[in-house]
Amino acid sequence: MKRILIVEDDAHLRRMFRALLENEGFEVREAEDGSEGLASVLSEAPDCIITDTMMPRMDGLAMLRHLAAAHPPIPAIMVSAAFNLPDDRQLKELGVVKVFGKPFAFDRLVEAVRLAVRES
Repeated sequence: MKRILIVEDDAHLRRMFRALLENEGFEVREAEDGSEGLASVLSEAPDCIITDTMMPRMDGLAMLRHLAAAHPPIPAIMVSAAFNLPDDRQLKELGVVKVFGKPFAFDRLVEAVRLAVRES
């Protein structure tokens, strides 16, 4: 069973993502911010990470940068309301395979996760 880590400070969105992904047969872990996400990845590496960009303590980009410095890239999907993301080349170096602007269609997220874990 493929393991997905959801890193999102909005508890409602985390629950929605979890329900969608578990319904599709994925094992899901959760973290409230990048610091918790980083600790989760280091203790039990997921097959794919879904992360918000703007969170307290450590945002999703900072988390992915820390991971990239010490760990082989893990496919990551970013969900963001921000418009000032790094360029595509920099995102790819961090393992980002897809970026969704909020709001987005949840079925597209599930399909992106399926594709990310298939290619990993």
